[in-house]
Amino acid sequence: MQMPDKSDLTFLFEGDRQQLKEFVEKYEETLQKVGVIGDIEEMANDYTVEEQIPIVFSFVFGVTVDWREYDDEIVRLFDENMPGETVEVETTDDGLLVSYNGTPHPVRLSFSPKDRYITIRAFNAIIKPKYEIRLFEGSYMSDTHDFLVLPKATWEELEAKYPAQVAETFRVIDEALDFP
Repeated sequence: MQMPDKSDLTFLFEGDRQQLKEFVEKYEETLQKVGVIGDIEEMANDYTVEEQIPIVFSFVFGVTVDWREYDDEIVRLFDENMPGETVEVETTDDGLLVSYNGTPHPVRLSFSPKDRYITIRAFNAIIKPKYEIRLFEGSYMSDTHDFLVLPKATWEELEAKYPAQVAETFRVIDEALDFP
């Protein structure tokens, strides 16, 4: 996976119908690969352009986590979106052992459905201050959550430039967050 560039992020917060069309054309191969081209066409009938943009953006740059996902796989999914980083994960009797750039980090799990967000919160803490994971707010009430991994500095720039839009589009990973 690749990170969104500045023009992709500008599109996310300032995009219009024409830019949505151009974004879909630019990432058509990726969108076909994940099998959502038909969904994008159907969305035009049910959602406003402002609602479509974050959904289509998440199809390209998001990390999708199902509530039944294996915890080690969650770490691998996030790792795919962090170019140049070295992440290894193994399952242990207590949970996970995540190595980030050579430093091991144990993640104690409860072996319950709460583990998905225990893993997400722990991995988010491990990769800070360099990266941060945030939830696409629009996916929150689903059993499948979409996340965006960006460098911490990029989140700070976005919050400075688009404070209301960032707060509306993304949710910071906190202790209260879990699958509904």
